[in-house]
Amino acid sequence: MLKVCGFLLAFISIIITTWWLTSNKPYKGWFFAICLVVIFFSIFLIIQDRATEITVKGVGTIKAAVEQATEDVNEIAELKKRIEAQSATIDLVAEKATKAQDLSEEIASKNEIAAKKLDQINSTLELAKNNLIELQSITDFIITVIAAQNDDRLAFDRLKKWSEDKNFPFHNRAEQAFIKIFEEHSKPYFTSGSKVPWPDDLDPSKLNLSDLINTYNTAPAFLKPAFIEYIWKRNDFDKISRLQFLINVIKNDISLNAIEYAGRYFTDGVNLKIKPLAIDYLIDWWEKNKNNIK
Repeated sequence: MLKVCGFLLAFISIIITTWWLTSNKPYKGWFFAICLVVIFFSIFLIIQDRATEITVKGVGTIKAAVEQATEDVNEIAELKKRIEAQSATIDLVAEKATKAQDLSEEIASKNEIAAKKLDQINSTLELAKNNLIELQSITDFIITVIAAQNDDRLAFDRLKKWSEDKNFPFHNRAEQAFIKIFEEHSKPYFTSGSKVPWPDDLDPSKLNLSDLINTYNTAPAFLKPAFIEYIWKRNDFDKISRLQFLINVIKNDISLNAIEYAGRYFTDGVNLKIKPLAIDYLIDWWEKNKNNIK
C-alpha cells in the first residue's frame, strides 16, 4: 500500500512541478525544492522496507525507523518471555535468599545465646576451680595438722613455716595448731624408764656408741625414746659424744617423740631452761657452746 501511494505521489509531483516550471508562475526555485522533497519522500515510501535512512542534500535526513523499531519490539518481546520464564526461578531464589537471611539471623541469635551460656559455664568452672583450690588447701592443712599430731616431724616443721607466713590463708590456724602441738611435747613430766627389748644373746653393754647409733637409726619410732634414754645414761661414753648424738636426733629425726626425748635429756645435760621442741634454738646454742662443754 505504501509503495502505491509512493508511486502516485511521485507521479503527481512530477506533473505539477513540470506544469509550474513551464508556466510563468513565481517562486519556481522554492517550488522545485519542495517538489524534490516530495519526490524523495515518495521514493522513501516505495523503498522503505529496504532502507532505514534517506538523506536529502541540503535539506536534512529522513530516518525510517519502522523496521528497526519492529526489531526492537521483537527483541523486547523475546526478553519479556525470557524474564517471565525465569520469574519462577527468580522468585525461588528470592524466597531462598529470604529464608537464608532468616536462618542467618536465627543462627546469629542462637550463637549469641550460646556465647552467653558459655560465659556462664566458664564463670561456673572458674568458681569451681577456685573452690577446688581452696578445698585442696584446706585438705592439705588438715592432713598436715593430723600428721603433726601423730608424731610427724616434717608436718610439724611445715606448720611452723605456715605459722610464720602471714600471707598463708590459714596463718592463724596454723599458728594455733603449731603452738598446741609444741606445748603437748613440753609438759613438765614425761615417761622414762622404758627398756630396749634387746635380744637374749646380746649384751648391749658390749656395744660401742657407733654400734648403738646404727641400731637406733634402724629402730621403729615407738622404740626410739628407750634407745635415747639408754644411750644418754651410758656414762662410759663421754658427755660431748652423747650430747652430739642428742643434737643429731633433734636435727634429723622424723619422730617428734624422739626429738622431745632428745630435747629433754639435752637441756637437762647442759642445764638449759628451754622447752624440748625449741629445735632451732637448741641447734644454734650447741654450735655456739659445744667447745665449752666439759
